[in-house]
Amino acid sequence: MRLEDRLSQGAVVLLDGAIGTEIQRRGIAMDRNAWCGAAHMSHPDVVRGIHEDYIRAGAEIVTANTFATSRHVLESAGLGDDFEAINRRAVAVAKEARAAAARHPVWVAGSLSSMPPLTDISTTARGPSLEDNYRRQGEILAEAGADLLLLEMMMDREGALPVVRAAARIGLPLWVGFSASVSDSGQVTGFRTQIEAYAIEPEDFGGLVEEILAVGGEVAGVMHSAVADTAPALEVLGRHFSGPLMAYAETGRFDAPDWIFEQTMAPEDYGAAAAGWVEQQGVRIVGGCCGTGPEHIAALRARFQPGPVAP
Repeated sequence: MRLEDRLSQGAVVLLDGAIGTEIQRRGIAMDRNAWCGAAHMSHPDVVRGIHEDYIRAGAEIVTANTFATSRHVLESAGLGDDFEAINRRAVAVAKEARAAAARHPVWVAGSLSSMPPLTDISTTARGPSLEDNYRRQGEILAEAGADLLLLEMMMDREGALPVVRAAARIGLPLWVGFSASVSDSGQVTGFRTQIEAYAIEPEDFGGLVEEILAVGGEVAGVMHSAVADTAPALEVLGRHFSGPLMAYAETGRFDAPDWIFEQTMAPEDYGAAAAGWVEQQGVRIVGGCCGTGPEHIAALRARFQPGPVAP
């Protein structure tokens, strides 16, 4: 089955949950700059096991561990020479998990994110070199066998435009994940990041969506945003985009380089919130972001696809 065919069926499609924070939760230390970027090189069995657990929980799309593997981020951690190998191996580990665990159709997403080195954004390449970094990363992910590109944390023009411009040249289906925040007055803006090194002025969310999706994107959604902020952001997104919508929220908080799992939302409560996104905002694709795990995806499957995982 093609991914396009799955989307055309009308049912809710299940993404996986968090990769980076789940790696940390299973005992792997996060890098102070490249976060989880090289974890699948040092601990491939752990990362493969995470993918397998998501598949067994019902995920139809698993995301390779490439959120933090752009060249400039890896260079900040002294891993620039391994840029290509790290990205190829991430896709390979996800595909190995699919071969081992899937009893239903599963697609592998390659993540491209706007995440800078966590301690010093000044080390990030600028101008054409930044776009070149993302273009080459996208090419490697495609060559390694990713089925789609998932653009994550699109939260400001400066960070997002190089990613989407590069990804639009690769030729894979392009799913664009925007991160948003809602002010006390109810204004929806780009995400107010907790990464101190990435101090950006929050932008009007509708304008950001318009500019980014003018470049490309077959699917668009709200991700790495607070659960409470996701529905208002989806309302804005839906006014600017008529294609399939996705949503996968975070729960907990970030104290770089570690995720703090205090007060994370229970799976059943997360499933109830996701039901609201589906019923009220028309979301077609749901999953989880930072702080969620296989138990959250299992709760989503029980709610949206009751019964045994499809053979």
